[in-house]
Amino acid sequence: MSNVVVVNDKDEIIGTMLKEEAHKSGVPHRIAVVYVENSQNEIIVQVRTDGYLDHSSAGHVEEGESYEEAAKRELSEELGINGVELIYVGHGATKEEKYPGKIVAHVFDIFRCVADPGKLQIEEVKDVYWTKSEDILKDMEGNKNKYCGGFIASLPIYLKAKQ
Repeated sequence: MSNVVVVNDKDEIIGTMLKEEAHKSGVPHRIAVVYVENSQNEIIVQVRTDGYLDHSSAGHVEEGESYEEAAKRELSEELGINGVELIYVGHGATKEEKYPGKIVAHVFDIFRCVADPGKLQIEEVKDVYWTKSEDILKDMEGNKNKYCGGFIASLPIYLKAKQ
């Protein structure tokens, strides 16, 4: 079990908590989100092992880690991407991401980069595919149940920043 960085409504650190406890209780905690892009103006969508579709890469910020450090670590762990420049996109939050047995509240920074996936982390990532972000946003409108709540919340922020 690992600890997550718990924050208040101003994204100020107020402590740590076991990830499992934070996910059961809905306590806001930090994650880092990355959208991986290619030259065809597409993003990687991650197919998680639980079947949900998610950001290119995302994960919890560990104690003592910045959002950017967590983003780089997660890119390496989940998608085998290393040594790329991350560009800050924006900040957001979710309050009630619903998963079986969980009510999750994430506070996140969003980054983007240009890269190709390497070796996938098979424990978390079933597959990835490239698609237009606008197509995913349109599909989310009618099919929210197949997407992670953080992905639904962060994609509009990502798209607005790209305009």
